[in-house]
Amino acid sequence: MTKGFFQGEFSRLGLGTHLGDVTPEFCQKQQEAIRYALCHGMNIVDTAINYRGNLAEKDVGVALAELFRTGKCRREDVCVVSKAGLLFGDITEKRNPKKYFEEVLEPAGVAWSDYAEADGLYQTLNPKHFEIAFEKSLRNLQLETLDVHYIHIPEITFANCANDSFYQQLEDLFAWYEGKIAAGKLRSYGLALEFTTMEPEEPKWNFSLEKIVELARKAGDGFRFVQLPYSIFYPGAFTHKTQTVAGQSFSMIEACHALGLTVVGSMPYAMGDGFTRRTASEMLQFALDGVDIVNVGSSSIEHISEALNLLT
Repeated sequence: MTKGFFQGEFSRLGLGTHLGDVTPEFCQKQQEAIRYALCHGMNIVDTAINYRGNLAEKDVGVALAELFRTGKCRREDVCVVSKAGLLFGDITEKRNPKKYFEEVLEPAGVAWSDYAEADGLYQTLNPKHFEIAFEKSLRNLQLETLDVHYIHIPEITFANCANDSFYQQLEDLFAWYEGKIAAGKLRSYGLALEFTTMEPEEPKWNFSLEKIVELARKAGDGFRFVQLPYSIFYPGAFTHKTQTVAGQSFSMIEACHALGLTVVGSMPYAMGDGFTRRTASEMLQFALDGVDIVNVGSSSIEHISEALNLLT
């Protein structure tokens, strides 16, 4: 288990690890892609406990351990990012999400009623869920510390409960996060959004970022990032004025910057669907022009190399 935190300046591109098979062959391919990316210009690797049934995090952990062991990379050279909040399973342990809930989460005090559902995703803000997920992420990643940890798609809970309840749950969760920072296990945290910016015209997804930041800053100073889908096909994070800051109307991206947050764009290639309509260069340049950092999800060294070449 490796200690330490990232100490450099963020690269404009990070590597995402969302999609892929659960076969040993794909795991090896993903690990090779991670090592290549971190040795050729990227210094951010983004994952989540629910991606590929824990295998995405485990692939990151294997790749990082090899880089650290061989001296090709140091812990302080890599910003390691993960997420929690969605119900998850573990393929290696042969536990699907339902079984993981029944055997691990529920005995720890997490209730089924703590989860809200949208499009088959089950989301919670219960700190007990986050405690289990966070510590498991560290084990998967073979690390003692995380640089950034996101609350994954919190708008699912927002859409399914009263506003006051949503903000109170976040306030409790922020206190938990600040405890992780005080314990030396975490550097910073934020929100990883999906529906809020992919369906910005739907009021049910549109919480107040200003209020969230106000609550977070009462708890401490660790809330610093918002990750959101942003692409030429899904520009809603910039085109729709869904937020209010100091009485002025802003898009989500504008609101983030007005509130001093770093914006990380995801899905610049529309999860691969965009390649039939635009070139990689067009899609990536659009995303880079709108946000601070862009995560490129890929297990292909060729595609990673192409993306990095666009920056030169």
